[in-house]
Amino acid sequence: MHRALVNGDEATVRNIASGLIDEGALIVDVIQHVLAPPLVRIGTDWHDGNLTIWVEHRASAIIERLLGGIVPNPRGRRRGTVMVAAITGDLHSLPSSMAAVALREDNWWVEHLGANMPPDELVRFCEEHPVDVAVISSTNPDTTNLAAETADRLRAAGVGVVLGGPGRTLDDLIEQTRAAASSATRET
Repeated sequence: MHRALVNGDEATVRNIASGLIDEGALIVDVIQHVLAPPLVRIGTDWHDGNLTIWVEHRASAIIERLLGGIVPNPRGRRRGTVMVAAITGDLHSLPSSMAAVALREDNWWVEHLGANMPPDELVRFCEEHPVDVAVISSTNPDTTNLAAETADRLRAAGVGVVLGGPGRTLDDLIEQTRAAASSATRET
């Protein structure tokens, strides 16, 4: 997977991922154990000066397109509705895309708003839509305080909140989202 991503070999990336999913692998496991590790390695190699930024951006774009084509359709009653977004100043959309796909697989309705979303708009969206949990991605250290302030505003409105960040797993996200939904006080 790493070699395919570095070389921009999208067909191989798709074949590997779709083959695993077709064989019964959980999408969340494919993301965590097959897609994310090479992306982390590519990011580290870029940071260390061993790869150019376009290699890192191309690899991320390939994964973003791959995730866009994965539409889990679990059976049974939905757990609730989750809004997923990255806060203003966080320009990375891939972590929120990974979260959206993982939560869909866990049987949530997902409203995915993408990257660089202003806090007022996130709060407004959650006030105007039946959102049980807001998942806020924050991969940029400069956005940590803004994400926490936005989370406080959403909690005050009765919406459950999960703050994502570097090093967190999708398994953790799913567990925290379920817990946040249970503790949310919003009347819908």
